[in-house]
Amino acid sequence: MKKIRIVFAGLFVIPIIALSIVYAFPLGYLLRLFGMRKAGDRYLRACGHFIGSSILFFLGITVHIDGKENLPPERSVCYMANHQSMLDIAAFVGPVNLWASIMAKAEVKKIPVINLWCYALNCVFINRISPRDAINAILRGVELLKSGKNMLIFPEGTRSKSGSIGELKKGSLKLATRSKSVIVPITIKGLRAGFEQLHGFKRIHAYFSIGKPIYTDNLSNEELSTLHETVYGTIAKRFDELPGQV
Repeated sequence: MKKIRIVFAGLFVIPIIALSIVYAFPLGYLLRLFGMRKAGDRYLRACGHFIGSSILFFLGITVHIDGKENLPPERSVCYMANHQSMLDIAAFVGPVNLWASIMAKAEVKKIPVINLWCYALNCVFINRISPRDAINAILRGVELLKSGKNMLIFPEGTRSKSGSIGELKKGSLKLATRSKSVIVPITIKGLRAGFEQLHGFKRIHAYFSIGKPIYTDNLSNEELSTLHETVYGTIAKRFDELPGQV
């Protein structure tokens, strides 16, 4: 059943992604080339939103979103979310309709079309087996945030294999604290049932819960020392409150 459903979705999703070489990038980068960078970015974001929404639609996933009123109006936001599924980013840019740079594995550079979307998102590529490269990636992320860009970070570092929330790596918080950005905790639940743990053809209900912003520019030393507990606690508490199984 799982394979049939994924193949069915792929019949629609793969052409939509592949054809973005035709309908997304030429116009998007042409607008940038002629000095209309904001217009080009908006167009690419609209195309990304269409692709992400299409992926979840054809997989039969409904994403329930709450907390959008918590999104701060200013730029330079560091979204921090638990990492549930390969579909997390599709949901983020699709139904949730947010746009941010992402830390991506260096291997993604070799994947056609997907690598173009990584560049459109201003992704920071990281070689996870190189500690020095990890440090340089954090520094690049800090500079992006300082320049006014938003970033999406998965503090666990990798997708959860069980569906429960893994350990939060403290180093990921340096992106926000060093750039004095606003942290917006996001709790994701239920997306694994739409892909990694997919069974049957019933509609899947997943959840994206956007927490209240945490302003890092005015935190005391004591608050900074326990920031990881604050972020983790916010995400974990909301995870337990949301409906659905792990």
